[in-house]
Formats: sequence, C-alpha cells, structure tokens
Amino acid sequence: MAKTLSKHVKWRKDKEQILICDCKRLIDLKMPFEFEKVIKKIERGINEDELNDKEKLLLSDFEKLKMISNLELRQIRKNEFGKAMEILSNELKVRVRDNDFLSQKFKEFPQFFIGIFLDKELIGFICGFPREDYLLISELAIDSKFQDRSFGKRLIEYFEKIAKKNYDKINVGVQDETIKFYKKLGYKPFLLIQYKKRDYSVEDFSNLKILNHGPESIEVQVKDCNKKHLERLREGYSKASFQYIFTKKT
Repeated sequence: MAKTLSKHVKWRKDKEQILICDCKRLIDLKMPFEFEKVIKKIERGINEDELNDKEKLLLSDFEKLKMISNLELRQIRKNEFGKAMEILSNELKVRVRDNDFLSQKFKEFPQFFIGIFLDKELIGFICGFPREDYLLISELAIDSKFQDRSFGKRLIEYFEKIAKKNYDKINVGVQDETIKFYKKLGYKPFLLIQYKKRDYSVEDFSNLKILNHGPESIEVQVKDCNKKHLERLREGYSKASFQYIFTKKT
C-alpha cells in the first residue's frame, strides 16, 4: 500500500523555502528547497522502497507528525458505487453514460470498476467494460480536492494491469481537456467522426485519411492531435461530431 500526504496537508514554495501546513491541526513547517522533489513524490503516492535513505527519514518524520495517509487502489464494493457516481457527476463536464447504464456494467464486469482511496475514503474512480476486441475506459474522475497529484495516472496504470490479463488493447474516447493527459501516458490517437446521413456522406470527408467507415461514422488517421485541429474541423463540418479516440496495446 502506498503512502501520501494526508488530505489536510498542503504545501507551497515561497522565495526562501518550502512551507508545509496541516490546515486542520494548524501545524506549520518550513523546509529548504532540496526537499521539493521528495515532497512531490510523497504527495503523488509512494512506496517506501522507492525512496532513498534520506527520503525515508523525511517520510518517517512526516509519519510521526501524523501527516501521512495510506493510499489504496482496489475494486469498489457495492456500497461504494453511489459515491463513485457522485464523483463522476461532480467532476465531469459531460456524462456520456448515465448511472443506470454503469450500474448494469458494474454487475457484469465489477473487476473493471476501480477506486482510489485515501485513508479508506473514495477520492477517485475509473471504470470500463469489454467492447468487441478491446477494453474500453468508460469514465475517469478524481475529486477536485485531490487533483494535480497524479492520482488519475495511478488509476490508469492499475486499470492497464488488470486489462493485460485478458485484453490486448485499451481504447478511450477523450474530452478535449484530457488530450494531453492520454498522450503523456503513451496512448495513440485516431479521430472518430460521427454524423447523420442527411447531413454528410463519406465523400464529404475525402480530404482526410480515412481508416474505416460505417454508414454514419468515420475513423481518420492523425499524426498528432490537439484542440485547435478539432476546432477547425468543427467549423468546417458544423453538423458532425468529432472526438479523438486513444488506444494503447497492453
């Protein structure tokens, strides 16, 4: 089980030093800049055997001050499903799949519904389910109070380990703001275009490098991906839907 800073512990840099505060117990510490790297490691979650001797001493001091909490990743239980849905609703701008749909998938594939827990409190969640020849990442969200601590990355890596047992590939449809996140994790994109027959045909997209197409969808090869590219396409084809799909071999 990994260890991390407790939920009430915050830190920042000023001009001369690092300032650490346990905001609940009103404990303040000051440390030299040389400890910034290890503080970041601990904040993101760390196993003690990943630290050198000097870093272990700092972790030990934090533990004595009760500033350290356990960080656990595991399959969620039935009584935790409601909290997971609450996190999704609070943190995601767009909900593609509703609670009823995910509840059914949870019953079918509970092994792909994973939570991250800070001292037994659910603070983040990832879920997915099989689709044809790949495993789909359906939803991923971290409670806003605990974002920017690489917890999303931890959930993805844990999900990949589970997927590797039975699936060769993971796909995920991403929102515009998460494009960089999946690129950093080694996922490769293609562009999915969806439209109505009354609005467009495949020939209307002949300027793009088409990989596959159906009656109302097209998969397009892309060398790179970014929000500006999507914006240009959305302006040119205002009645179509554009989304990057990221894929990774396990």
